[in-house]
Amino acid sequence: MQSRLAAFKIFRRSATAAIFSNRGLEFIDIKHLSNDPAKATESLNRFVAWILENFRPELSAFGTDEEDKKPRTAMLTGVVESLLRDRGIPIWKVTDKELLDSFATPALTQKHELRQIARSLWPQVGQEQLPALDAALIGLYVQTERLLSDH
Repeated sequence: MQSRLAAFKIFRRSATAAIFSNRGLEFIDIKHLSNDPAKATESLNRFVAWILENFRPELSAFGTDEEDKKPRTAMLTGVVESLLRDRGIPIWKVTDKELLDSFATPALTQKHELRQIARSLWPQVGQEQLPALDAALIGLYVQTERLLSDH
């Protein structure tokens, strides 16, 4: 049986997802959200439900940062967390600082440096899906932490 991880990064106007199967990136996607909160919530619910139904992850990961404290992002993040908890899927939260500290020595200082690393890891990702690489980096971080903690 394959071990699957769903990693999410929620922004004010979009949600990104990355699916890891065993140790590889299997799928990434980005969903642009309406400015209307009710429509955004509905669209996000459908997006996450589709991800969960099609990939059936055993674990999820979430990127968190300062923007998550803003009302809209906090509300959207809460929607996803609720869906995951309702299905009994454990959530691993990863801060931007953890990502910046873990992908280079010395630690990175800016997110665009992380995105450059992501582009080098997954050059096949098209320009329109670049924001989804944030979720892929979160997933890679969690997969690596899990692998290292097993040994």
